[in-house]
Amino acid sequence: MTSHLITDIVYLLIGLGVVYAWFTEYRKRQSNPGPELFWPGTTRAPISGILITVSGILLLTVAETCAEIHFQVAASQSISNLHILGATLGAAIVEEMVFRGFAAPSQLRGIKLLGLIIIGSLIFSAIHGFDFSTVQGRISLIATFFISVWLYLGRYNPLNPERSILPCLIGHVVRNLAVFGVKWAQGFVDFNS
Repeated sequence: MTSHLITDIVYLLIGLGVVYAWFTEYRKRQSNPGPELFWPGTTRAPISGILITVSGILLLTVAETCAEIHFQVAASQSISNLHILGATLGAAIVEEMVFRGFAAPSQLRGIKLLGLIIIGSLIFSAIHGFDFSTVQGRISLIATFFISVWLYLGRYNPLNPERSILPCLIGHVVRNLAVFGVKWAQGFVDFNS
């Protein structure tokens, strides 16, 4: 086993552990309503709120892919392996708990909420480590910023009146699956490593 494989498995296990703990609290709150205990956004989310979040994520992913093709940088992607999929899914869960969960109180409104969305999205896109000196890096950085904004809107919009984090969790997982699917379709996934 390589160190990359072990790291990817650890990321996946952490993500699965977080999801399990979140859903455990979610189920408790559904049977015994009350304030959040530890995990943020453990409330119900209407299917419309989930679908609009996922739809926007998919459209942004298509726009990012089209920009990469237009600027002829799609071929400059790195080769990924199959086990990185688990790591990206685990990371999506943890990132949502941090950015749209613990760092984003559900009661925020107005200018504070706008500030959180903008600053949180700037930080979110910066931590992904894209090389801003390249066209590919700029496309990825800009796309990640707008994806982050959209995920915040997935939690703070009228279609999600209880401000559940569930649309964000599902949206981010779908985003990472879509990116993996695009890489696979373009021949940048190595199934032998």
